[in-house]
Amino acid sequence: MIIYDDIVNFHCPRWNELPDIDLYMDQVVSIIEKNFSLFSGDKNKIITAAMVNNYVKQKVVKPPKNKKYDRVHLAYLIPVCIFKQIMGIQDICKCISFLLSDYDIPRAYDTFCGLLEQGLKNTFTCCETPYISDSDTTHMRLVKSVIISFSSLQYSKYLLENTDISLQKK
Repeated sequence: MIIYDDIVNFHCPRWNELPDIDLYMDQVVSIIEKNFSLFSGDKNKIITAAMVNNYVKQKVVKPPKNKKYDRVHLAYLIPVCIFKQIMGIQDICKCISFLLSDYDIPRAYDTFCGLLEQGLKNTFTCCETPYISDSDTTHMRLVKSVIISFSSLQYSKYLLENTDISLQKK
């Protein structure tokens, strides 16, 4: 169940908050689940070991070194977990590469985090502040559009779960 305050106050862990040590698969899954499970719904997991293996096979993320993952892996996997709810892997890879064409990995990831938080807050509070501006690059407009789509999906789920609709025959 989506809880309004959890979404409006959502904090996406920034680059410097991600573990700076090598992690095993179960730790990677645990970190992502802990921080992003509010977006997966009650029945689904936002990520599983099988999903991570699949993303490695599809070359969405680089292979682990000696079965260990680092924060670069997390910085790729987290946007994948968010974007996969609204688009396919090829398009996700394009979005990530657009961010990386403008920034290095830490800054691209932190930019993603800030955009995600702001997009969710704007959508859930019905904020009229323009999220996409004329000064944004085409790449940034695309990434923001995807985040708006994700935020709108979450808001729709929230409304469906929290709106009592009584259909009565007249």
